[in-house]
Amino acid sequence: MIVSIGVKIWLLTAVILLLSVSWRLYQKRKHYRNVTSKLPIICRITFIRVVYCILDVNRLFEAVSTGFDVMKTSTGCIWAAATPYVVTVDPEVIKHVTTSPEFLNKAPDLYRHFHNDILNGLVVSPARKWKPDRKAISPFLANNNVIAFFPAFNENANNLKNKLARLAGKGEQHIFTIIKECGLQLSLLTIMGIKIDEGSKKYQEITRAFNAFGDHMAMDLLLGWLGLGFLSRTPRYKRAIKCSRDLVRSVIKENLAKPVDSEGQNNFEKNNKTLIELALKALRQGVFNEKDVEVECFTMFAASYETSVGAAYTCLVLLAMHPEIQERLFQELQSVFPDGITSVEYDDLKKLPYLDMCASEALRLIPPVAYIGRQTVHDTELIQGVILPRGTQVLLAIYEVHRRKEIWGPDANRFNPDNFLPENVAKRHPYSYMTFSKGPRNCLGFRYAEITLRMILIHTVRRLKFSMTFKYEDIVLVPKVTLGFKTDPPLNIEVRSN
Repeated sequence: MIVSIGVKIWLLTAVILLLSVSWRLYQKRKHYRNVTSKLPIICRITFIRVVYCILDVNRLFEAVSTGFDVMKTSTGCIWAAATPYVVTVDPEVIKHVTTSPEFLNKAPDLYRHFHNDILNGLVVSPARKWKPDRKAISPFLANNNVIAFFPAFNENANNLKNKLARLAGKGEQHIFTIIKECGLQLSLLTIMGIKIDEGSKKYQEITRAFNAFGDHMAMDLLLGWLGLGFLSRTPRYKRAIKCSRDLVRSVIKENLAKPVDSEGQNNFEKNNKTLIELALKALRQGVFNEKDVEVECFTMFAASYETSVGAAYTCLVLLAMHPEIQERLFQELQSVFPDGITSVEYDDLKKLPYLDMCASEALRLIPPVAYIGRQTVHDTELIQGVILPRGTQVLLAIYEVHRRKEIWGPDANRFNPDNFLPENVAKRHPYSYMTFSKGPRNCLGFRYAEITLRMILIHTVRRLKFSMTFKYEDIVLVPKVTLGFKTDPPLNIEVRSN
C-alpha cells in the first residue's frame, strides 16, 4: 500500500510538472506569436539536442548556417527547448540592433555565466547602470592612456618571445599555458597596478585560481543553458572566486590607504592611470560604491586576459598552419625592423598593414565570442512589419556572419588575409565584420586587445618561426569563456637566423 501511494505521488508530480512546462510553453508561444509568425523558423533545438549542441558547438554553428541557407533568409527564429530567440546574420539588421537605444540591454540567457557576483560589471549591466559606469572607466582605454602602457606591452611581449625561444628545437610544444601566464602578468600590471614575481607562492595561487575560475565559467556557460548552472558551483569554484575577490580587495584597500591627489580627484582624464585608480576616483566621486570598484576591476581584468591570450594563440596557430602567409608577414616585419626589435613604438604599428590583415583574418574565422545578444528595452520594430515585444532576446551570429559566402566569397572558410585588402574591405557592409562588436555597447577594451595582440605577433614572428602537423581542417571549436580549440594544437618553434 505504501509503495502504491509513493508511485501515485511520483506520477502526480510528473503530471503537474508536465502541465506546468506545457503551460509556460503555451504562454511563450502566445507572447511571441507576432514574431514567430512573421519570421521563418531557422531551426528547432529540443532539450536533448541543446545538450548535444552545447557539448559540440560546431553542431550549433552548422544547424544555424544550414537553417539560414534552407530558409533563404538572413533573419529568423530559433526555438531552443521552450525559448524563442531572434537570430540574424544580416549586417543591416545587426547595425540597427547594435546602434539603437532600444537594444542596449544584454540578452540574459547568453550571459548567464557572468552573474556570479564578481563578473557582473559592464559586460552585463542593465543600460541605466552601464552608461555612467562606462563613462567613469573609459579614460583607462583612451588612446593616450593605452599608448602610455607601451613599455609594459613591449616588456611582456619580449618576455613571451624569450620563453618560447627556449622551446626551440624540442619538437612540438604546448604553448598556450605560457601565453596565458604572460597575459596574466600584463593584466595584473595594467588593470590592477601590481607586478608579482612569477616564482612567488602568491603568483602560483593566483594562476591556479584564475585557471580554475575560467574552467568553471565555461562549465557554467554550458550548464546554464539547461538551467543547471548550480552544478558548476563546486567548492573548488568557490575557492577560486574567493581567491580572485581577495586579490582585488587587497589592492583596493592598499590604494585607498594612499594620499588622494586632490588636484586630479575630479578629473578622470588627468594623467595616465591603471583601471583601479580610475575606479577609485569614481568611488570618491560617488559614481561607484566599493562593490562596483571590485566588480568592474575584476571584470576588466578577466576580459582583457581572456580576450588577449586567446587571440594571440589563435593567430600563432593559424600562421603556423599557413607557412606562406607567416613568411610574408615575417618579410614585412623584417623590412620595418631590419636589425631586430628592441622596442616597438605606436607609430611602428602604422607601417604594418599585412600584420593588421593577418590579425583581422584570424579573428574573423575564430572570433573571441561567437554570438552576442541583446534584449529589447521596449516593444520595438526590428524590420518592417516585425514588432518585437519587450524582453525579446536577439542573437547576433558573429561566427556565421564572418563565414557567409555571399559576404566573403566561395572560400569564406579559408584563411586568407587578402580579405582585408582596402579594396575588399570597401566592398563589404561595415557591419559584416565585428570581432569586438560595434555600436555604443561594443567591447570597451577592443583597442587594448588589438594593440597587445599586435605587439605579441611582432616580437614573436620577427624572431621565431612556427610550424605544426595539426591540420586546419581538423580544428574543432568549443565555447569556453571565449571561443577556443577543443584540442589546443602544439607548435614547433625555430629561432630565425636573420
